[in-house]
Amino acid sequence: MGRQVTVLVLLATLAAGTNLCMTYMWHLDQPIYWPAVSHTNNNTYQFAYESIMYTSQQGGHPEDNVDSIFGVNDRQAIYQYRADNSLTSVSGVPNFGAQMDYPGELVENVMSLADNNYDGYNSGWNSVYTGSRQRKTSGGFPQLDMIGFPYHHSLGPLVDPNAYWKELMTYQIVIENTFGNGVPISKGFFPAEMAFSERLIPNLVKAGYEWVIVSASHISRACPNYPYSIHGDNNTPPNPADQINPNQTNYYQMSISRGCVTNEAYPFSYTPHYAQHVDPSTGEVFKIIVIPSPQGMSWMDGYECYSTTDMNNVASSGSSAHPMLITLAHDGDNAYGGGYSYYMQCVSGLVNQANSQGYEPTTVQQYLNDFPVDASDIIHVEDGAWVNADGDFGDPTFVNWNWPLFLANGTFNVPIGWSDKQRHYAIMTAAENWLETAEQVSGGVDMNQVQAPTASATPAELAWHFMLPGLNSGFEYYGMGTEDMCLKDSLACNNAVYWASVALANTYRDETAPSVWTPYRLPYNPGGYSMGSLTGYQYQLQPTDFYVYTFAYDVSGIQSLTLHVRTDNDGINPLTENYNEIYESNTEYVSQWTNYTMIYREFPTGNFYNWTGNCFQNMPFLPTYIANEYYYEVTGFTNVLLDYYISAIDSYSNVKSTDIFHVWVAGNSTQAEKPILSFE
Repeated sequence: MGRQVTVLVLLATLAAGTNLCMTYMWHLDQPIYWPAVSHTNNNTYQFAYESIMYTSQQGGHPEDNVDSIFGVNDRQAIYQYRADNSLTSVSGVPNFGAQMDYPGELVENVMSLADNNYDGYNSGWNSVYTGSRQRKTSGGFPQLDMIGFPYHHSLGPLVDPNAYWKELMTYQIVIENTFGNGVPISKGFFPAEMAFSERLIPNLVKAGYEWVIVSASHISRACPNYPYSIHGDNNTPPNPADQINPNQTNYYQMSISRGCVTNEAYPFSYTPHYAQHVDPSTGEVFKIIVIPSPQGMSWMDGYECYSTTDMNNVASSGSSAHPMLITLAHDGDNAYGGGYSYYMQCVSGLVNQANSQGYEPTTVQQYLNDFPVDASDIIHVEDGAWVNADGDFGDPTFVNWNWPLFLANGTFNVPIGWSDKQRHYAIMTAAENWLETAEQVSGGVDMNQVQAPTASATPAELAWHFMLPGLNSGFEYYGMGTEDMCLKDSLACNNAVYWASVALANTYRDETAPSVWTPYRLPYNPGGYSMGSLTGYQYQLQPTDFYVYTFAYDVSGIQSLTLHVRTDNDGINPLTENYNEIYESNTEYVSQWTNYTMIYREFPTGNFYNWTGNCFQNMPFLPTYIANEYYYEVTGFTNVLLDYYISAIDSYSNVKSTDIFHVWVAGNSTQAEKPILSFE
């Protein structure tokens, strides 16, 4: 059912109660371009104004042209007032509004420019959006909902949960301090790059969030009959272990200029549901509402004056009791979607057109008030980000930020390979353990001091403050060899571990478990097929044997890393049961764990392949610490559903266990051999 097929909108039906609502999510960000110590305040890193002023004294760093980036007229506008102008250009639509994030690092950068009346930023720069949050929809919800976001644009599924928690909490502090004025913190959250994993849910729930925006594609791909297109999706096919949602009748196909085709189930993947995560130790269930964002429609809205044509094609399948919610989510400060015409002409045009056709322009919070989600309506969301990223297109491995270990000739090799992008996670993993240990020895940290340290900040608080800007996912997105990207994580972490070492200068007992990065599986579909940038866009059958590897570090030294693997008895992991999600093995459903000692490899720190002509050539400094690689090749399985996780033990017997992951190992000929779930 393609975009070319027009479905008549039943206006008579819609008049009695809409089948479709729509809203916007505008994402803003600029990173800390050079996370060195400030030239004027030793308790913080430098913001945009200093990076502009001191570039020559810093050896030409940052190599980004920060002045020209912030000096763009459209950015001056959206960072200070244009979203408000856009909302007020629409009248007579009582529930209309939008969601927007304003990352902490962007606040810091813009504030530094405004404090110096530079690049078109002035005092009072935050006053318009502070006022925007005061205006309400007819239901009493903010017309501009400044929703949750990780402070430094960190890619949550690949970030240590303790570090991600700091990102969530410091963001709430900066929003309250900058735009608060008595407006409560939003109940909604937008993950950087729309990169979501159900592993994020516990932190989001503990932080007070009730809903999160996710890619509709990753809901659709988790349906067994998802119509994967080899040269349409242009990414890794779903692993059948993830395909535990109900089969769907209708899929809406859109070919977009991003270089891919989106296939999204409707109304299923355009309607809010709950998703959940089960604590593998305790069995506690954490649930959050997932707000789907259609990927094709969102892309189109960010690159043209969009119309309701695509909405018309799916609207008749909706239910007035639980309408579809079309959330158009994309950058709000880049491309067409960041310009004057978009905000001042296209938004009002689409909203008024939608309203005239019986659809309801709204906000997410207003929608959830009007159409509460049934707590028993639980679905699965496959890992992955939005389709916007070059060479990624929503790949479940986050490949654009997470290229696996490879040899100099480009072939993948876990035991002896290297990856400039995964080097970043090895650096961050080592620093995180230093910081977590410093926090433990110091008796905790004050999040206010982590966000904006004062003279009374402890070394542990300063350590977290200096490390967090190194988490920005843009450094991997643009390639660690580009400009001086390969230095930024090391710079942030070296400053951080200096302060952590101060906190650990005296004798202490290490009660902090090792830090273990998110396990990586290669190939992703053992015995099945791979596709996308990892295979040069060739559809390739993969071996049944596969590697699981990670990076791990502990300040006191690691005693061992173990890979735990078990089989599922019937090859099915339904959402109604949690036997596959907990460490304890109920042998009626799963086998006992088989334990494999992972192989240690000292991970290289520098220019492993002696690249020339990019950031890795003549690096002025290296990371003070880097985590080492641990890997194991799993062999001998076919046509079976496996659960697996990694545990690490340090020299003081502190234990860290990862979440449990699932993989269907096919029979090296087809993935269709997996048992089919019954959804009667």
